[in-house]
Amino acid sequence: MTSTVLVENNAERAGTPAAIPVPRPVGAGGPAKRWSTWQMTRDALLVGMSLEDGMISRVRGHDISRFRAGGRRFVVLTKPEYIDHVLHTARLNYIKSVEFEPIRLAAGLNLLTDEGDSWAEHRAAINPMFARRYLNDIVDLMIDPIEEMTSELAGRAGRIEVDLHEVMVQMTLRVVANALFSQDFGGVVASMSDMATKGLRITEVINRFSTVGLLNRSGWGLIKKSIYSRVPLPPPFSTMQKIAHDLDDAVNAVVDDRIAHPTDSPDLLNILLSADEGSWPRQRVRDEALTFMLAGHETTANAMSWFWYLMALNPEARQRMHAEIDEVLGGRRPGVDDLAQLPWTTACVQESQRYYSAVWSFTREAVADDVIDGHHIRRGTTVIVPSHYLHHDPRYWSDPEQFDPTRFLPGAPRPQRSTYLPFGGGRRVCIGQSFALMEMVLIVAVLSGEFTFDLVPGHPVEPEATVTLRPRHGLRVVARRRQEER
Repeated sequence: MTSTVLVENNAERAGTPAAIPVPRPVGAGGPAKRWSTWQMTRDALLVGMSLEDGMISRVRGHDISRFRAGGRRFVVLTKPEYIDHVLHTARLNYIKSVEFEPIRLAAGLNLLTDEGDSWAEHRAAINPMFARRYLNDIVDLMIDPIEEMTSELAGRAGRIEVDLHEVMVQMTLRVVANALFSQDFGGVVASMSDMATKGLRITEVINRFSTVGLLNRSGWGLIKKSIYSRVPLPPPFSTMQKIAHDLDDAVNAVVDDRIAHPTDSPDLLNILLSADEGSWPRQRVRDEALTFMLAGHETTANAMSWFWYLMALNPEARQRMHAEIDEVLGGRRPGVDDLAQLPWTTACVQESQRYYSAVWSFTREAVADDVIDGHHIRRGTTVIVPSHYLHHDPRYWSDPEQFDPTRFLPGAPRPQRSTYLPFGGGRRVCIGQSFALMEMVLIVAVLSGEFTFDLVPGHPVEPEATVTLRPRHGLRVVARRRQEER
C-alpha cells in the first residue's frame, strides 16, 4: 500500500489539486518520495525522528501539504492565516485528534482532552484562577524545591558533571508537585522521571498504529479499560499498567487526604477543589490534577533543557543574563516583584522556546467538511500545525536561525498571530502558560545565581521529535560555580 503526498500552492484550489514534487531535505537532490504506510509508520508523526528527517523536511516551502497513511488523511498547514482559521475562526469544527488519546488514557477527562460545552464550562470556571495575580501566591511553593535542588548540586565536591536534562526533569517534577499539592509527593517524584520516560516510549510505539489508522478512539478506550483493570497484561501493556496504577494511587491518596483534611494553602489542588464553589466531581479534580502533574513537568523540563543548551552556545547572551540576575537579586531569593525586573532573562526563555519548542507540533481533527482559502478539508482529516517550522520560517522571523532574545524584549514588535505557538493557540491555548513561564524564569534565576553550565565536549545533542521535543542523548554539562568566577 502506498500513499501519495500532495502539496498545494496558493494558486491551486479544492477539487483540482495537482501532485507537486515534495521537497527533499535542503542540499539533497533527487526525485520526490512517495510515503508508504510503512514509511509513515516508521518516519512520520510521533515516532522519535530527528526534526529534519521527517515531516518538517517534506512540507518546507509550501503553505498546505496533504498525505495519506493507511485509512487516515492528513493536512499540514504552514501559513498563519490558515492556522488562524483552525484555531480561531472555525475552532468549533476542529477537535483534538486521536493523538491525544494517550493523555486521556493516563489522566482521564480534563482541559487537555475535553471538548465542546463541557470543556468551555470547566475552562471558564478555573481560567481566572490561573491569572498571574493568583499565581503570585504560589511563588514560594515553586521556589522551595528549586533552591533545595540547587543546594544539593552545589554541595557536590570537585568537578560537577551532570546530565542537566535529568536534573530538569527532577526539578520540574518537584516544582509542580509542590505547587499542586504543597508537598514533594513522597517517593513518587523520585521514580516518576523513569516512569514518564518509559511511558512516553511505549506511547510512541502504540501511536504508530494510530498514525496509520489501525488504532482509533474506540481502540484506545479498550486499552484504557484493560490498563486500569487488575487483570495482568503482557508487555508493553504491563509496564503501562504499573505506571498508570502507581500514578493513580498516589494522586488519589493526596486528593482524598486534602478532602478529609482541608487546608488554606494557595496550591493548585485547592484551586481545583474550590472551582465552581466546590461543585466539581472528585474524579474531575483527580483528572485535572494528574494532567497538570504529567504535562506540566514534561514540557517544562524539555523547554529548560533546550534553554541551557542554547545559552551555552551563546555566551554573550548568557553573560548579559547573569549580569541582570546579579543586579536585580544580588544573591538573594527571588520574589514576585523581581520577575518584572528580569526582562532579558525572560526574553532569553521566550526565544529559546521559539528556537526549540517543547511542543514541536500539534494536531486537530475536522468534525465536518471545511474550506480553507479554497482548499477543501474533508471531515475526519487530521490537521497538523508544525510549530517548529513556523518558528523558523524566514517569512515571519528575521534571521530565524539566529538566537536573538531582543525579539521578545519589552517594546519589540509582537510576532504575527499563529507564528509563535510554544503553548498552542486560540481558545485552547495552554491554561498553564503563565505558570510555566514563571516557573522557568525562577529556575533560571536561582540556578544562574550559582552556576554557569558549559557543554561537555563531544557529547551529542540531538533534537528527538517524539510526543515532545527532547534531547535524544540527554544534555551533559559541567556546572562551574560562579562564586569562583567572580
